Amino acid sequence: MACAPALAQTPASKAPKSLAMPATTGTPVMPQASPGQKPAEATPAERAAYDKAFQATLEKPSDPETLARFADLAVKVGDIEGAISALERLLLIDANQPEVKLELGVLYYRLGSVDAARMYLESAKTSKEASAEVKERADTFLKAIPKN
Repeated sequence: MACAPALAQTPASKAPKSLAMPATTGTPVMPQASPGQKPAEATPAERAAYDKAFQATLEKPSDPETLARFADLAVKVGDIEGAISALERLLLIDANQPEVKLELGVLYYRLGSVDAARMYLESAKTSKEASAEVKERADTFLKAIPKN
């Protein structure tokens, strides 16, 4: 998976100044139809970095930089649920982070959890602090979610 350019956080945010999240690049891709399908294997270096980042989250469970790094590495190794957990902890630290909500929406979308995806994407899109880019990306994914 390729990393997207870092998304700038709002200056008042307690989150890191940037998040290197791979989820929002390009056009939305529909979640995998077969839930048991495995993602591409992580390299040994990626797996080692992921394991180290996971240990860091145990040592610093409320450190925004640590959580953001773990989320990025978790996506790279295919641990979408781990990335979601870390990003949701970022929202517990500071709930006013449209970039993080966008990333959560995209990750839930990738899992096929369209209701959770829709909730986070709508929140990102309607945030007064969201950049035009965040709003546009959220809208792109919202349009791709099937209507119930």
